[in-house]
Amino acid sequence: MKKTYSIAVLDDHALIIEAIKSLLQGAPDFPFTEGFQTYEAFQAYLASGKELDILLLDIQLENQDGIKLCEKIHLQHPNLRIIMLSSNTQPHVVMDALKKGAKGFLPKNVSLAELKEAFRETLNGKTYLHKDISLIPSERKTSRFDYLPKLTRREKEVLKLILEEMTTTEIAEKLFLSPSTVETHRASLFSKTNSKNVVGLIKYTLEKGLLED
Repeated sequence: MKKTYSIAVLDDHALIIEAIKSLLQGAPDFPFTEGFQTYEAFQAYLASGKELDILLLDIQLENQDGIKLCEKIHLQHPNLRIIMLSSNTQPHVVMDALKKGAKGFLPKNVSLAELKEAFRETLNGKTYLHKDISLIPSERKTSRFDYLPKLTRREKEVLKLILEEMTTTEIAEKLFLSPSTVETHRASLFSKTNSKNVVGLIKYTLEKGLLED
């Protein structure tokens, strides 16, 4: 296994690139390799035959949508781990980035320890979200005229844990239920939200604010 990994940053703000470069001086296992202020410069670098392990990508570059770029880069370089950087950590933004191929999401004021943790997790094939990021909306307002399915207390508990990426077995252990009972609640959630899979369920939950008090 490699002892060091190449890290690059794609951000149109030179100060952000320099800040991350400075931060990574304290992480010899994850040396700063290159910084790019445009997608074109990034593409030219890879076209020259050079390789990267991790790309820290700004969510909004000048005249370019970082999430759309994430999808494009992921399709072109599927082995490159992309971690989004943004001060906008709203649940729907984070979910959109993850669906487009991002393997992690971090705020721009991230610490070195958090960066290293994100690198390790994504290199191990996992998805990493900063500890302050939640996929559950907290302040979204829903119109009183919107239709919202009525969920039982237990269904809400199961739904919350699904959004935390827990498996049926993990949810069963957490709530002291049998796996078959958890599956029954999952089936009910899919039916009530007209969702075909977990992605659809999560999308519906975030759009409708189902877990708001």
